[in-house]
Amino acid sequence: MVNLVTLSVGGIKDISTIDYPGEVVSVIFLCGCPFKCPFCQNWSLLDYKNCNDTEISDIILKLKDYSDFVNGVCITGGEPTLQEKGLIEFLNQGKDLGLLKLDTNGFYPRIIEEILKMKVISYIALDIKTRFNPIEYGTACGLPESGEKIIKQVKRSIELILKEPSIIFEARTTIVPNLIDKEEQIEEIVSSLSGVKRYVLQQFRSDGGTLDPNFKNLEMPSYSKMVKLAEIAKKYIDDVRIRTLLNGEEII
Repeated sequence: MVNLVTLSVGGIKDISTIDYPGEVVSVIFLCGCPFKCPFCQNWSLLDYKNCNDTEISDIILKLKDYSDFVNGVCITGGEPTLQEKGLIEFLNQGKDLGLLKLDTNGFYPRIIEEILKMKVISYIALDIKTRFNPIEYGTACGLPESGEKIIKQVKRSIELILKEPSIIFEARTTIVPNLIDKEEQIEEIVSSLSGVKRYVLQQFRSDGGTLDPNFKNLEMPSYSKMVKLAEIAKKYIDDVRIRTLLNGEEII
């Protein structure tokens, strides 16, 4: 009997112009995440009951249906590297789908290292939740006792990715009111990202709900706030961008 490899999939978006800067791609949403970030927008993907176990070959066939209209695929979540076996098999079978981008929280550097060795990923976006303070980072991840371990793992992932100069690497932070929105936080983040060439600040949104209901009524940070924080980041990193609901992605 053939042992078919599956992925737990929360959905596939056929066409996106925002998930791979400068390219049109399909997006596959994978389920599961080791974090419980209270401001998470994709909170439904944390529960496998909201997802479907799907054979890799079927996913590839579906994505090929869109190949005339897109240049590749963005693999996001949840946290894609949590599904190690399925993700690696997907990358093996899907390497001819075009450009492949991985969104990750960086918690599994061993898996990221394995993926880098495959030489199939062209773009990695890694979430930096907040400055590398154990209590603060753990709180932002919804795991206040695990901040030190998370930071160690994330830093290792960044180190590994920076060794692959052919990969476009984006470090990004979501600006969340009253949690991750202070000038000193952004300054500490970017000043610690030696070697990172692209940094993106994303505007928090709660229109689809949040994991912690207390966050769903928060207003989006203002456009002027986003620009001000980006200008601080610009002192340390040349390529700084903001992503907002109104204007999409802008280079500052």
